[in-house]
Amino acid sequence: MKRNLYVFVSVVVLVFALTACKRQWQDPDTSLATQNISIANLITNRQAYASSGVSLIGKVWNLKINTTPNQNEEGMGEAYTTFILADRMGTGVDVYAPGEVPIQEGDFVRVVGIYRKEFRPEGDYFSNVVDAVRIEDWNPGFTYWIREFEFD
Repeated sequence: MKRNLYVFVSVVVLVFALTACKRQWQDPDTSLATQNISIANLITNRQAYASSGVSLIGKVWNLKINTTPNQNEEGMGEAYTTFILADRMGTGVDVYAPGEVPIQEGDFVRVVGIYRKEFRPEGDYFSNVVDAVRIEDWNPGFTYWIREFEFD
């Protein structure tokens, strides 16, 4: 009787363990839970979106690639990219991305990241910035321009 109970409990635990392992692992850098919002909505509701994942679409302005004087373990200066992401009305938000991002001034992009009211990466200080996790090329289609007119 005791042996049957032991076997039953072992089978139940094994089934739960296998179902928990069945889920596919997702890289946190690419699986950030975000809200698709407009830049104007983010700017007017900064407190509501503080430390939350956001997905923004806009045009790149004031692109700067900076290297910090601090050196990492390999002896190289750590680079980061900053730019302003603006909607068609000119409302913009600052974006910080680690490394050199292969974009150009005037590109349309989708930025997925975390909105931070205060952000300090290794000495530099930023306020009201989107800490980018992913930056994708984006082509504005007809539906984008229709949606933008709705926000006016």
